[in-house]
Amino acid sequence: MVKIAGEIGTKSPRTRRRFLRILAGNVRAALDVAGVEGDVEQRWSRLFVTTDRPTEAREALAGVFGIHSISEVAVVRFRDLDDLVASLSDLYRDRVTGRTFAVRARRSGEPSFRSGDLAVALGSALLPHSAGVNLDDPDVEVPVEVVRGMAYAVLGVTPGAKGLPLGSGHRAAALFSGGFDSPVAAWMTMRRGTALDLVVCDLDGCGGPEVAMDVARVLASRWAPGLEMRAHLVDLVAVVNALRERVDSRLRQVLLKRAMYRVATQVAADIGADAIVTGESLGQVSTQTLRNLAVADEAAGLPVLRPLIGLDKEEIIARARQIGSHDASARVTEHCAIATGRVETAARLDEVLTAEGDIEETVIEAAVRARRVVDVRRWEPAPPRPEHVVERVPEGAVVVDVREPDEGADVGDLRLPFSRVAEWAGDLDPAREYVFVCSHGVRSELVARELSSRGLRARSLAGGAKSLGDRAA
Repeated sequence: MVKIAGEIGTKSPRTRRRFLRILAGNVRAALDVAGVEGDVEQRWSRLFVTTDRPTEAREALAGVFGIHSISEVAVVRFRDLDDLVASLSDLYRDRVTGRTFAVRARRSGEPSFRSGDLAVALGSALLPHSAGVNLDDPDVEVPVEVVRGMAYAVLGVTPGAKGLPLGSGHRAAALFSGGFDSPVAAWMTMRRGTALDLVVCDLDGCGGPEVAMDVARVLASRWAPGLEMRAHLVDLVAVVNALRERVDSRLRQVLLKRAMYRVATQVAADIGADAIVTGESLGQVSTQTLRNLAVADEAAGLPVLRPLIGLDKEEIIARARQIGSHDASARVTEHCAIATGRVETAARLDEVLTAEGDIEETVIEAAVRARRVVDVRRWEPAPPRPEHVVERVPEGAVVVDVREPDEGADVGDLRLPFSRVAEWAGDLDPAREYVFVCSHGVRSELVARELSSRGLRARSLAGGAKSLGDRAA
């Protein structure tokens, strides 16, 4: 027996019917994802799920928004009050043995007895087996509901997620880093019935899509069962690099936030979303001061929803534990520090707009067009790096730059262009270890893979030439 969230009962009859229809569909979807067969019957204030796997059904439905509670019930058919009490006594006798109890009886419809009559009769039948009646603080409650000539004996109750049915509040685009804040903000928005598309920005080491998607999958599987949740993976590395090269350090964080707002706005326009959702909390970091939030808002073309605006970090982390995202979020680097020294906490819009003029809007537009859209639930992490790809240069290894001659100054020990690998590969010393680098690690990985297959000690440096650090000079 699924009790709907009380807030649904306050809606107009037309809206209530729509919400119930959506809720029933979400319940069926959650059961299907859990592999639990069951029939769902929709009534005005309840849903009834008939299944031979009640425990699994209760677990599946606990993550469906719009549900107050899920009760495992035994359906009891009866002729009269005496017949009902006899059946209920058999069900509850072992539960009250040696313990205090209280009968909680409710009825609707037109039975020939009142709720009080049932409570007194059933209490009298169970009393000899118990430690007595305690209406205020019993060891065991004996809940019974009589509806339309049928009695439902409640055998176990699981709290529901409450809120409004997911999908009843249209759609929004949520900026999602996977840290503690953004999943909690997404969850709170979903709990109000709004379906989400996630916007995950790759900021070149400041926010990795891989770890963010791990968290997103937790959110989708536990709180949006059976409903599609998409993630839009946007590569903003070019924007980050441009900010580092062209913008005053103290303004970089604010401009990066504005760039992400513009990305979310463009994605929202493509998917027909009505708002942007962020995990910002007032005053938590420099970009979340009231002045900087106002400056960031100017870049958004839609309302910006901030469910966490009044929460502190401890409250956010506690909620992350509650919704199950905490452990995955703990592996995420939340903050992208592209500024050096003092950062602006009260940016002026005119100064920000002037600095922003050095960053071409087409860069952001191109990043959004080139984004990768994935089904969060079906997303799989990238396979582990092969052995020939390394994070750092081993001691004594020869660093070979395989970029073409027109791709910048030499780095490492040798410059051997990728386009001529067939010419120089045979001249390498089999006794030496080589680490190949390129712009992003793609061409160097191809070289290392091929030469490793020939028996050479060939490695590729993950991340490309920029990962060399001081060695690059």
